[in-house]
Amino acid sequence: ARIRFINNNKYIAIASVTLDKELIINDIRVVANGKSDIRLIFPCSERALARKQYNILPDSELYIRIKKAIFLELKKEEK
Repeated sequence: ARIRFINNNKYIAIASVTLDKELIINDIRVVANGKSDIRLIFPCSERALARKQYNILPDSELYIRIKKAIFLELKKEEK
């Protein structure tokens, strides 16, 4: 995971992840969810949002794997 910290009220960082050296997901917005948790917002088209279609659901195994990778990278960068 690659992290770019940003300084605004909505997000704490923008992340990019590479899965199995094959799939790259850019511009994942990272939101603080308390002091020891984060929430991820994946990029999505306006058309998909209008239809309430989401790329990755928050309770899927893939979401959890990506979230852990980003969370570990955030902790590494904070030191």
